[in-house]
Amino acid sequence: MTTQVKPTKADLLSQQARADLPITGTRVLSEEDRTVELSFSSDAPIEQWWRTLLVLEHTPEACNLTRLLSGGPLLFNHNRDKHIGVVVAAHVDADGKARATVKFGRSVLAEEKFQDVKDGILCNVSLGFNTDEIKLVEEREDGVDVYRATKWTPYEISLVTIPADTNVGVGRSAPEPITTNQPTGERAMPDPNNPKEPTGEGATRQQGAPPAPTTPQFSTADIQKAERERIAALTRLGSRFDCPEDAETFILEGRSIDAFNAHLVERQGKKEDTPTEEEIHKPVGMSERDLQQYSFLNVIRALAFPENKRYQEAAAFEREASRAAADLSGKEPDGILVPVDVLTHSGSRAMTTAGTSANIIADNLMPGSFIETLKKKCFIMNVGTKLTGLVGNVTIPKQLGDGAAHIVDEEEVPDESVAGFGQIKLNPRTLAARAELSRRFIIQSSIDVEAFVRQMLATAQAQKLNQLALYADGADDLPKGVKYFTGVNAVSFALAGKPTFEELVALETEIAADDADIEGMAYVLNARMRGHCKSTQKMPNTPSMIWEAGNTVNGYNTITTNHVANGDVFFGNWADMLIGLWGGLDIIADPFTKSTSGVTRITAFQDFDFAVRRAESFCVGTKA
Repeated sequence: MTTQVKPTKADLLSQQARADLPITGTRVLSEEDRTVELSFSSDAPIEQWWRTLLVLEHTPEACNLTRLLSGGPLLFNHNRDKHIGVVVAAHVDADGKARATVKFGRSVLAEEKFQDVKDGILCNVSLGFNTDEIKLVEEREDGVDVYRATKWTPYEISLVTIPADTNVGVGRSAPEPITTNQPTGERAMPDPNNPKEPTGEGATRQQGAPPAPTTPQFSTADIQKAERERIAALTRLGSRFDCPEDAETFILEGRSIDAFNAHLVERQGKKEDTPTEEEIHKPVGMSERDLQQYSFLNVIRALAFPENKRYQEAAAFEREASRAAADLSGKEPDGILVPVDVLTHSGSRAMTTAGTSANIIADNLMPGSFIETLKKKCFIMNVGTKLTGLVGNVTIPKQLGDGAAHIVDEEEVPDESVAGFGQIKLNPRTLAARAELSRRFIIQSSIDVEAFVRQMLATAQAQKLNQLALYADGADDLPKGVKYFTGVNAVSFALAGKPTFEELVALETEIAADDADIEGMAYVLNARMRGHCKSTQKMPNTPSMIWEAGNTVNGYNTITTNHVANGDVFFGNWADMLIGLWGGLDIIADPFTKSTSGVTRITAFQDFDFAVRRAESFCVGTKA
């Protein structure tokens, strides 16, 4: 016989919970905007635990609506992968109920559920919430404890097909408990003058009515055994598939073995889709000493002064490295090819001073490699997935659809179902970055000048890469940037350059509706749009601005770059932007065009390409 254990106050504070009730007073506010107003919680007692009732206090002070008002999700059956809309407004009313205005997305599932709500088919709503502060208000003679949540936070609203108990609107514990550190506090006596304070049997059900059903109870020994088996299975899987850290995370978060199996499948797919470091990096094999010796200035001087024997001899090593890089890439450079080893190297540089090899000193050339400098100047290099040192055309597999599952009899032959696969192709296109240097500047030997030349070339490339990553239209052998990539989501703003908080959240919703939302997504906008967000309220008559502390919008990081056109806002998972860089940096010098002024034009050619791994990972907001 199993032993039923009544939860303590600490137990109630240490888990997420749900409360279910029928949708009452539902009204469609706008068919065009796809908005619905509904009641999502009340102060009716929640019988979620054995011999324990919880009453949610419904006052503006008790109910923390911050998470819901920050783009809280509307889900179907509490499934995080079935995101069908967003909460755009929420409030607590004097009748002891909380109400929200929700906006449905445009995915197939969201369309279906919106229609079901309008037709009265989907009739129940469930709330996911955390209890932040509670007090014991009654210990009844029948052994039932009644708690009141004086501080609680709703974090999601779900439309559900089968609530836990349609008679009393009770909920059940969430499957993924979380731990919080809350003080247990003192027990408080019930207030007989408060009509909402639950006192006596009539607070939960009418006299003579049968008690509400309770969930099956398990003994402590059963629970401990199941937990030991879960931990052991996750540990074995983590060891077998070489991901013990992932297994440890799932153990600590209390997640199931099935969830970990799904994670392993997704992880394996990513491994197969993404080239390894060995496949994408093709270094010449330069030693640390070679890398310290390499000089951009030697390259530029040799190209700018081809008749100068001293400069040609000084660049002998750089020419040798160029030939090795050209042989590896299979492409003959027009000037001198800087190997990928140099571009990705970060460290000190040995310099010879005073014309003698005896005085060799090591100094910090730059805070990072050429590529790292490029990243600092170029946001897309900092957030996208970089494939450097490529050779030839690159094809990356991409799964286009899922296989179908069938239920068959024992001797029945299942239908064949094969997931569709496509390809992401990266083809080298040439980017030219140009700078002009005077003769006197080129003949300098200072390490600061060497660093300046590298940073100058990286900055010139970064400016163009930023622009192309967002707005390249595919014409004239250019790749397609995010705005013009086929399948990218789009949201229209009513006023040019002045989107509302709801319109910005709509960018998130479009991606979520395509099941492409993950942690780490970010907004990309320009300085004018940042100013608008800093001076515009989220909702009328509220103190909260769209721009939040920590340079975030609705909890997501922001990237400000004036390569974004006025009025546009980009949002998405930027890791799904692939940036391919082939071979090294081909540098040529033109001392003739501006020879009368003693200026040499330096042009650095880099073969590159962009591709979007999943178009659904991005959304562009702009004026209609």
